Amino acid sequence: MFEGSDESTRTASENDGSTAPRAGMESDPAAVVTRVDADRQPVWLDDGDGRPTESQHSHRLESKIIDTESKADRLAVAGDVDSSLVETFLDETDFDTETVYVQNVMVEECFRLTLCQVSWTTNSVSTDYGRVSRPYDEPCTAGNKVYAVWFIRIPDTVNADDISSYSSSIGGSACDSQRVDAEGEGGGGSASDSDRRTQTGGEQA
Repeated sequence: MFEGSDESTRTASENDGSTAPRAGMESDPAAVVTRVDADRQPVWLDDGDGRPTESQHSHRLESKIIDTESKADRLAVAGDVDSSLVETFLDETDFDTETVYVQNVMVEECFRLTLCQVSWTTNSVSTDYGRVSRPYDEPCTAGNKVYAVWFIRIPDTVNADDISSYSSSIGGSACDSQRVDAEGEGGGGSASDSDRRTQTGGEQA
């Protein structure tokens, strides 16, 4: 499988009729994250072609829907990713009622991301992150970018074949309540719309 190494506040709208699509939003989802300094995405679905060769400088947003145990078994990680953390998270997911959303996000090394929320419909998934500076005593190189790989548990069954778009908003400050972040800490504050930029990924690979 691998090559190496909450309670929450939720607002959701469900499909009450035959024409309205099911949608939901989780403001504090169960999630784990790892930061990796690599030249290509450190987490991928193994289809027998090996690790993808995309450059980290392409600024692409890499997102995947893990909606079955068999697909979870195909998830591969690079040697510098904590595979035991990922395995445990996947093992604790009930794929009959839950889905794991995997997102490779680029972040400047001197910053960290805080997961503010994840939302979904029958054909799209969106994440909202806050961005804050890392502590001054943690060494980093200005301008260098690393991967923040998020594994987010959606408390709903999302069909990967139905998802046609992914998007991610990254704000210029932390979320306005405690969230899981890249160092396992939380943050306070809020981000205005003017401080946000949006990355958009294509259809599921």
